Amino acid sequence: MINVKDLKIHYGEFVAVDNLSFSVKPGTVFGLIGPNGAGKTTTIKAIATLIEPTYGEIMLGETSVLHQPEHARRVLGYMPDFPPVYDDLRVEEFCDLFAHAYGQSIVERKERVEKALAQTELTDKRRELCKSLSRGMKQRALLAKTLVHDPSVMLLDEPGANLDPKARIDMRNLLRKLADEGKTILVSSHVLTELQDLCDEIGIMRDGKMVVSGSIEEITQRKNSTRTLEVELLETSPNFAEWVNQWSTLSELKQTQELKGQFEITHSGDRKEIPEILSQMIDDGLKVTSFTTRKSKVEDLFLEIESGTSEFDQN
Repeated sequence: MINVKDLKIHYGEFVAVDNLSFSVKPGTVFGLIGPNGAGKTTTIKAIATLIEPTYGEIMLGETSVLHQPEHARRVLGYMPDFPPVYDDLRVEEFCDLFAHAYGQSIVERKERVEKALAQTELTDKRRELCKSLSRGMKQRALLAKTLVHDPSVMLLDEPGANLDPKARIDMRNLLRKLADEGKTILVSSHVLTELQDLCDEIGIMRDGKMVVSGSIEEITQRKNSTRTLEVELLETSPNFAEWVNQWSTLSELKQTQELKGQFEITHSGDRKEIPEILSQMIDDGLKVTSFTTRKSKVEDLFLEIESGTSEFDQN
């Protein structure tokens, strides 16, 4: 649904975005990650038709953002970083103002505002003044106004900024629900733990370039061929180390500190082998109460790439 190809954006001699290419599938959430100055906000503004690129192409489905900006704006919903609400307007008036800006009739505006308030769970706050809302509720109101024209593509720059933990969770759940309903969402955020649970795919930027993109697991697999298995046994077996050594693809057995029967094992084989390992454990009488593959963390990937030492840099 979003296809960015060979995008370059210059501010005079400064190159803010350099030969950037990535795509976002319909009905998915794509997280744009990177340190300050990586080019995330500039990229989002270009997709939102607010900045004209120096070079490259941006497509929303079959619509060219560069050559058909008015049409692109009709399918776009844009929520910038720290956008203002109009304090003296009531929540429903705030949403109606933006619906009016899209040329909707009175009847259309009423229907769209009702739907947007329901989607963001603000129906019971509709008559409250925006200035009386908490930070989390203001973010919901901003999201509601972004939804009033029912955009198929949503661009959200730091939507969870300065929200408390509960408000961030609520925002994450709401965005996930919108994606499940068919919205295509591009979100930029520094709250990396939220992106891990929210996004279908991520793209990590540095110095205006996309260092790597894909699902977290795909990126990790490209980074290396090993993974960590977390195993918990009901009873610790004195021969467990010998059992692990029988497998050529298992190594680095470690007992964790939390519980005596918890272990971490490095697996360097094909992922298809993992069910066989569990099955053999059970067949050999090991009393397995928990067996899982540790999920890769967005923070780990981000910190490695931000440091400039990542092996992705050579790609």
